[in-house]
Amino acid sequence: MDTKYYKTWEEYLAEHPEIDKRLVGVMAPKIQGYEEMMFGFVMMLLM
Repeated sequence: MDTKYYKTWEEYLAEHPEIDKRLVGVMAPKIQGYEEMMFGFVMMLLM
């Protein structure tokens, strides 16, 4: 998806190489949870 506002965890991590391994372990579950919520919201709108 090419958007200015929505980025997947992998895209965010690629744009921010300064994030170290310790932070990745803390941030990844939160960001990926937000991705799942966004997907669920979009699916709800389409139904």
